Amino acid sequence: MLRLLLLPALCLAMLGQQSGRVYLISLDGLGFEAFSQDPAASELKTMRMLAEEGIYAPMQAAFPSLTAPGHASIFTGVYGDRNGITANQVPVAFDRRVNGFRADQLLADTFWVKAGRTGMRSVAHNATQGFPCNAHNSGPNVTLVNGYQTEELSPQRLLRGKDVEWLSSAPEGFAAPSSAGLPVRFFRYTSGRLQFAGAVFAQGGRYSAIRLSARSGSRYVDARMQSAENEPIRAGGQSRPLARHFSEALTVAGMTAVHFRLFELSPDGKNFLLYQIEAKGISVCQNGTSQAEAFQRRLLQTAGGFIGNGAGRFFEQGQFGKPGTDGVAERRWLETLELHARQTMRHTRALVSEFGPRLVVDYLSTADDMLHVWWGAYVAGDRNQEPWRRWGYQIIDWRIEQLRQMLGSEDHLIIVSDHGMTSARREFRINSLLRQWGFGDRVWAQDSFLRLKDRDDKELLREVQEKLASYTDGETRLFAAWFEPVAARERFGIGGEFGGDLYFDLAPGYYVSSALKEPVIESYPAPRGVHGPLPTRTDLLALFLAHGPRLDSRPVSMRTIDVAPLVLKLLGL
Repeated sequence: MLRLLLLPALCLAMLGQQSGRVYLISLDGLGFEAFSQDPAASELKTMRMLAEEGIYAPMQAAFPSLTAPGHASIFTGVYGDRNGITANQVPVAFDRRVNGFRADQLLADTFWVKAGRTGMRSVAHNATQGFPCNAHNSGPNVTLVNGYQTEELSPQRLLRGKDVEWLSSAPEGFAAPSSAGLPVRFFRYTSGRLQFAGAVFAQGGRYSAIRLSARSGSRYVDARMQSAENEPIRAGGQSRPLARHFSEALTVAGMTAVHFRLFELSPDGKNFLLYQIEAKGISVCQNGTSQAEAFQRRLLQTAGGFIGNGAGRFFEQGQFGKPGTDGVAERRWLETLELHARQTMRHTRALVSEFGPRLVVDYLSTADDMLHVWWGAYVAGDRNQEPWRRWGYQIIDWRIEQLRQMLGSEDHLIIVSDHGMTSARREFRINSLLRQWGFGDRVWAQDSFLRLKDRDDKELLREVQEKLASYTDGETRLFAAWFEPVAARERFGIGGEFGGDLYFDLAPGYYVSSALKEPVIESYPAPRGVHGPLPTRTDLLALFLAHGPRLDSRPVSMRTIDVAPLVLKLLGL
């Protein structure tokens, strides 16, 4: 195990008068090991150039090594025992958990709030704990933009002809297209709170596109049939636009904007494979000013919709095609990851242009999306997935290159991740085991910790620990290490009012699940990329990378809680 030599941000050389802007982007799930050792990550060409010219290091994440507590520690400079975000689902009571991605549970100020109080304009774009607005994540000179925790108006859909209601004529007010001699085929479907109308029409003598509108309005977009991309973004020395076959945005009542992708369309126009993104509202918070409200409307109209993640669920369920065969499923899914990168970059540009911030906080989910699916195969030595990981890394690098092009000579770019990724072959459903042993109504386990109903019952805690410590899967002892909050609080920031009573790390290859179902231990069909265990495992170390004129000495390693002080120092605070 790599020994972390923690170097405070103060030790990084800060030379001269602080000026310029600071851009920070979190690449969810892109650990130090993936960046430095995965052969496919050679596609991160811009990031490697920035690392060579700047500084980079492994970084200890929060414990458990999950997205919500990892980002909260980055943004506040303290771990979950002080910032309140101890897990993705925070246990505020034995039988009650709240969403750790929301800001309701946040107990410490984010660094952009601190910068805003000094008069610096700050923008936080899709940051975890970025919704709803409260005193810890928003304030003077802060613009907070979030689409992840806002209301879902329509779930993402993958539609075929059998999934829609076919109509004999156009809905009233529908802008019917001309159809090159073939009849237009009309349909409608309802998804969540939204209803869409569609028209299959022909160009060049064959059915080739679908026109879509919300309800029966005259505003529409056309999705044109194209097979999945055959080449990654960079191929043969040339680069192509991202997500180029997606429709432009269909804005709906000023609330949301929707993009479509038509992958298949039958010769008779009666069947198709049409992907619709999830439609969500976008929250823009700026102390309730009219500028924020007007900007929200313009953002949807000019930059398009919010894209939170790719369509990984459809890929893993085989709805894009059978993974691991002809590559069609992989290429379709990667196009949806491209759309996420493209749209988040469009929104970032719009935010910078509108508000002129000195501090920008940004986010990209691509690495986490793809490595959950493909990291396990890489660790197992399966090289068949390498071309797809290369494609995914190119998406990430495109996003970083777009940010780099926005930098001036006095600006700094900081690239971080919230955790790394390890490989698991088996799932351990610990609460099913605790229930079998008769502890289920007194002890609950989630992520990498135990939580007691009576938090003062130390005798019960020791009894449970002793039984778990001797539990085996064949010859494998499942529990590799134990951590008491009092003894390990300074190192990991564990425990506290909303933390666990005892933390643990499982043997490599196992993933702990809180699900109450049988069997207690079950093998995955294929190894998966997971995170959540001890953050000092080498494959779970996060990534820290920084580039700019006032960064000199390279740290041996960092902690996520060192990032906030560094950002504030670079801003001259």
